[in-house]
Amino acid sequence: MDLELRHLRTLCLLADTGSVTKAATALSTSQPALTTQLQRIEREVGGRLFHRGRSGVRPTELGEFVLVRARTVLLSMDDLLHDITARGASPSALRIGGVGPLTVELSARLPEIFPGVPVHVRTEYSPKLVTDLVRAGRLDLGTTIDYVDRDLTTDGPLAWAMLAVDPLHVALWADHPLAGETFIRLEDLAGCPWALTPPDGTGWPECFYLACQRAGFSPEVPYRLHDRSEIRDLVADRRAVAPCQSDFVTGRGVVVRQLENAPIQLRHLLVWRRDSVVHQAAERIARLTRTILERDVVRS
Repeated sequence: MDLELRHLRTLCLLADTGSVTKAATALSTSQPALTTQLQRIEREVGGRLFHRGRSGVRPTELGEFVLVRARTVLLSMDDLLHDITARGASPSALRIGGVGPLTVELSARLPEIFPGVPVHVRTEYSPKLVTDLVRAGRLDLGTTIDYVDRDLTTDGPLAWAMLAVDPLHVALWADHPLAGETFIRLEDLAGCPWALTPPDGTGWPECFYLACQRAGFSPEVPYRLHDRSEIRDLVADRRAVAPCQSDFVTGRGVVVRQLENAPIQLRHLLVWRRDSVVHQAAERIARLTRTILERDVVRS
């Protein structure tokens, strides 16, 4: 069996509804037939994509990995069927997307460069999805991140600006034995349980596991959560430590410390299409975005 677009749409619908019954109804098929189809897809990809239970279905770690890519493929296919026009004209609205609060802060400042132009904002979990939305012309501008030192100059129609490099930090409970250190060696956390966010399509959490391997241990990861506030609560309750960015919310029993020798480096990026409405103003937008990042660093 070869995977087809309809299979990818089925997986996304299952994830969105959280229920085989609801997904089967939306697809006008029976629950047994949909279950059989899901089993065939799982055999094709080589593993279970969803945990099944009385409360419904939720993606496994492999499922999260597949879903990020499935949504990207579907968005790209939608673009083939969507006539994108007037890219070079003055924008009637600017569409900006990204990961994290930087996107919202930048959207509030864009009228300084494009006065009188409405700004539409969307945030995503996956940095790769943001990049693919820009590539497809569904966004005019994206703020994104990656973890690898790859060449950004040859990515098809896309143009990039590097904004900042942020070494990954770690969130600890306030009375953790290492909380008083300014820098913490990753190997000194080998015995701790970890809480991680799911795969984001740009190398996470693979880069974390690789860094731990280089530090001489395999991390125990009992918690994989989307919601960073839930991760923060786990840390505050002394149930886990968590890799995080420098702006991770602290206080109320949580501290953030930098990892010694920066074993994982996170790179903040701005991305747009060379034929988009923002291309001529890209340098000004990049300078503005760096100003926002620098101000946030000073605040933290």
